[in-house]
Amino acid sequence: MKKNIKSQNIQLMFNKIAKKYDLMNYIMSLGNHKKWEQEIIESIKINSKKTNKILDIACGTGSLTKEIMKNPSNNQVVGLDFSYGMLKIAKNTVPNLILGDSHYLPFKKKYFDHITIAYGIRNFENIAQSLQEINYVLNNKGTLNIIEIIKPYSNFKSFIFKLGFFIFAPLFGLMFSNNFSAYLYLPKSSNSFLTENEINSLLQKNGFKKITTKKKAFGSVILLNALKLN
Repeated sequence: MKKNIKSQNIQLMFNKIAKKYDLMNYIMSLGNHKKWEQEIIESIKINSKKTNKILDIACGTGSLTKEIMKNPSNNQVVGLDFSYGMLKIAKNTVPNLILGDSHYLPFKKKYFDHITIAYGIRNFENIAQSLQEINYVLNNKGTLNIIEIIKPYSNFKSFIFKLGFFIFAPLFGLMFSNNFSAYLYLPKSSNSFLTENEINSLLQKNGFKKITTKKKAFGSVILLNALKLN
């Protein structure tokens, strides 16, 4: 699999910040990231069968993956990430891990019942290609659940968003992870990411329907649930 320079740089960045990644998530979300993860898990439960195969893409340190594993009906849970540094930490709590890329998922057609992506989709080099791969490995009536940081619509909320992410995120990154540049990338990637409407449109073009969204943190975080119907 050939990676371009941007993907290689992002991969290297996540390798470097892996040890402090969970701490930084806690600080920057004021601990709310765990609540948002639980909402994703509840969304999965609503659409669950007696047994479920679940893929957590961009699983990072396994924060969401290990919570999904707590439900006995989720009999096969797989975490996938392209950062070896992240997976080194995840392996302490998650047994089934794959070093891989969302653009080339190494699974059979319609293999999984549910797929999750937490804070990862904005880092994908080609989101449409990744969604096509996800559609391919996801079962009919399977769900895709996403948590992502987006740019809010309103001017006031946009101001709060920029204040928090463009100023405090890099400073916290310097203080707690000794990596200013990595947490300067966070607000830049979020600010240039798709809007809610653009995400919904892209999902619909790639075979997903019944898309529902919830907004958190002044509208800067979106929880998205989409159903595959083809």
